[in-house]
Amino acid sequence: MNFVEAFSILVAVAGPPKILLAFLMDTEGADSRTRWRVALTSSAIALGVGLFVVAAGRLLLSLFHISEGALLLAAGVILFVHALDLVLGRKQEPGHNDETRGTHELATAYYANPVALAYLFLLADTKSAQTTVVLAGAFAAVIALDLAAIAVLGIAMRYVKMTYAWVLVRVLGILLAALGVEQIINGLEALRVLEPIS
Repeated sequence: MNFVEAFSILVAVAGPPKILLAFLMDTEGADSRTRWRVALTSSAIALGVGLFVVAAGRLLLSLFHISEGALLLAAGVILFVHALDLVLGRKQEPGHNDETRGTHELATAYYANPVALAYLFLLADTKSAQTTVVLAGAFAAVIALDLAAIAVLGIAMRYVKMTYAWVLVRVLGILLAALGVEQIINGLEALRVLEPIS
């Protein structure tokens, strides 16, 4: 696995579309300084957790006797439920308090994105130092890309009404739901419950 392959996989499951949804919802009404604090703090948490999974992911899977199929299936189900909440509008009201101002929620969107974590677990290979470095570098690059997207979003939101942003949330929520279904199918195939679909 080279850097481009790892980056392509991770940007698909933890890239800007996933992060911007959480950022829009959890920093609505916040000032610019607060938004940047939330973004930077959450990114630091995400990076730390991601690097931990890269370093110890395979060991944890082995320790708890979790198969790759079961991991993919669980990730798909969790992501689908989350996407369903977005599409149906059941998470429109921010749940943050004044002290954290969305830091916890945005960090959750980063490091508790089930599909992103699943792929970090599956791609991790502690027996190969090169693979570990490549995967860690690719994940760090995705976090940097997310931060850049947040900066662009901050500029765009000066000119775009929040109503239009919620429409975007619905559209991206549908795409996330489709990704969740895809992971469920992959998990069932890996567990040999379904025959591989060509």
